[in-house]
Amino acid sequence: MNDKKSIKGINYKSIKASVKAVDMDSRIVEGYFSSFGNVDSDADRGNKGMFLKSIQERGPRSESNRKIAHLAFHDLRRPVGNIIELEEDSIGLRFRSEMGTHSDGEDALKMYRDGIIKEHSYGFEYISDKMKFTPLDESQAQAMGLGDHEGVKMYGGIFDLYEVKLYEGSFVTFGANSETPNLSAMKSQADIDKAREELNERMEVFIKAIKDKTYSEKYCNLFDLELKKIQKGFNDLITFEPGKLTRKEDARDQSLKNDQQILSQLKNIL
Repeated sequence: MNDKKSIKGINYKSIKASVKAVDMDSRIVEGYFSSFGNVDSDADRGNKGMFLKSIQERGPRSESNRKIAHLAFHDLRRPVGNIIELEEDSIGLRFRSEMGTHSDGEDALKMYRDGIIKEHSYGFEYISDKMKFTPLDESQAQAMGLGDHEGVKMYGGIFDLYEVKLYEGSFVTFGANSETPNLSAMKSQADIDKAREELNERMEVFIKAIKDKTYSEKYCNLFDLELKKIQKGFNDLITFEPGKLTRKEDARDQSLKNDQQILSQLKNIL
């Protein structure tokens, strides 16, 4: 089912734990919009060099009047700051951005500081002749640790990306990824305890943020929404028994329904 080259328009990919440094005095944030080498949920594997042309044409040092933007939620109407450095290193696409002094910029800087922003995503277009499909049979996929990878199963292999057209990088903390644990991955009480601990740590971050009276009302509403997601995660863990969900489709459908509800609420806030 090698039809990836027919995909048109802007696509998005995310990376977690992508914030590396925050300097409140200079308002500079450093992190990654993308990482290289891993096979993502779309069976794509990014390779070093895939962003070089975009950086040259629309990077911070280019003469373009449509430079690659640092946004909130992929919304072109909501830039949070100016990218002052953008380059590839051995890890991925590294950025340094100066957050703006406008409302979204102020909120973004504080959320970076407080650990609320934990994930970035980038908007791009595939370039059909700059990707390579490698078919994998079941034994090959198993040898690569991809035997249970849904995307690899769907396409019958992986796509190596050697060049894409990069438009922007965004933080995507709220709504795009559910805080509800992946119940299909819960095989023991230890897994449940670990998930509960992670939810508790995340909850503490947002409780602290709500107590901070300097965030705008819009983001305080988002914090409340995020806490409701975390609460649902706790409730799911309380009633869940290891082995209860045996079909990955059950967990995926459950997560999709939850995300659709969250995104509907998110649109009303933003």
